[in-house]
Amino acid sequence: MAQFGTMAFQQAQSEGAYFTMTRIESLRSTDDGFKGIDANGQEYIAQSAIVATGRTPKILEVPNAHVKGVHFCSICDGPLYRGKSAALAVVGSDNAAAQHALSLSRIAAKVMLICRSDSLQMDAAHINQIEQQHNIDVHLNTEVIGYKGLDLIEGMVVKSQEGTEKEISIDGLFLAIGWRPNTNMLDMQIETTSEGYLKTNEKLMTSFSGLFAAGDVRDTDMWQVLTACADGARAAKYAAEFVKKTNT
Repeated sequence: MAQFGTMAFQQAQSEGAYFTMTRIESLRSTDDGFKGIDANGQEYIAQSAIVATGRTPKILEVPNAHVKGVHFCSICDGPLYRGKSAALAVVGSDNAAAQHALSLSRIAAKVMLICRSDSLQMDAAHINQIEQQHNIDVHLNTEVIGYKGLDLIEGMVVKSQEGTEKEISIDGLFLAIGWRPNTNMLDMQIETTSEGYLKTNEKLMTSFSGLFAAGDVRDTDMWQVLTACADGARAAKYAAEFVKKTNT
């Protein structure tokens, strides 16, 4: 896969693409297109732009929130605990949290599903599967308010609805409390969903003429690498068509 990525990169360069390898801190509209400003203050002007900045998982606002051992993908990182009789925690109450818990139950000795609400906010099929797993314990009306451990998580501090706090030893923790689209760099008014994802039409153009969106940053029903790549190809095609039409 790395070889194909290198080939695609080289082909794009041979066709005239220029890669700055810097981070765009601001993207705003101009009278005839868009202006991007990177972290070094360098300005870039274009008639069209594609936003493909993805999304970021939400984290718990607790001290040492970025300690090692806090994960967001059970399929990716769950196997790290295979064969270790691990005690793992999943924070969340929806279908995503259920899928994490069920996946980890096949790896860990014990899985704790921590939910702030007084009931699971997932479909009945997931609830039924969780109830059938002997090594999944559900903790309702419980909130994680801290992590224990310096470089590596060793436990969590939880608080009950009544205000009682206690420490629970764990080997790893998986967060399923949502995601947020990376749109802070957009300095213009664009139509979004209630969660901030960019709305696009059938050609992946946003509500702002000439601005396209691809991948996880846009309003979609599937957040996958494969669909993001397809979005990128389509957005590039339609952006090129837009520029051609604008110049004729």
